Amino acid sequence: MNQKNFGILLILLGLIIIATVFFAKLKEDAYLEKIIANNDDSCYLDDGTCLHDERDFTAYYLGGIASAILIILGVYFITSNKNQLLLLKQHKEVSEALKEAKDTDTFKAYLAGFNDEEQIVLKAIKENDGIQQSTLRYKTGMSKTSLSLLLKQFETKGIITKESYKKTNKIHLRKKF
Repeated sequence: MNQKNFGILLILLGLIIIATVFFAKLKEDAYLEKIIANNDDSCYLDDGTCLHDERDFTAYYLGGIASAILIILGVYFITSNKNQLLLLKQHKEVSEALKEAKDTDTFKAYLAGFNDEEQIVLKAIKENDGIQQSTLRYKTGMSKTSLSLLLKQFETKGIITKESYKKTNKIHLRKKF
């Protein structure tokens, strides 16, 4: 049972208790009125005691307090459920941001072992996984020959994979960052 349903249940229970206490008091008042009507409109009994003096309101007070507490708790559980959903959403966003930052840092550390030209090519491949070799040439500004040789080196080292695609190749990084 989630908190919202539990809160609704507490509120209903509080309302049932307050209704029960209210109707019990009405029933007792009606009973006293009946006794007074049978006693010639006097609240004094034959032994001299007043009916109103001996009434005990403790049960009514306790019932009212208990129902108020249940209703307040019910409202709390209903509203705290929204706060927990908000916290869960924020936690998920922070986790995703941390994972993305970690992936970026891992890739930067990986790139540290390469020269500037190689870093440019690897960054372009990471940004566009499955990039065509011709598109990669335009993005990096390298000549066709030097790019082809560099990609061949990467392929022999196991850094990238080439996939034939029409008259060109699609380039993928083997390691996912």
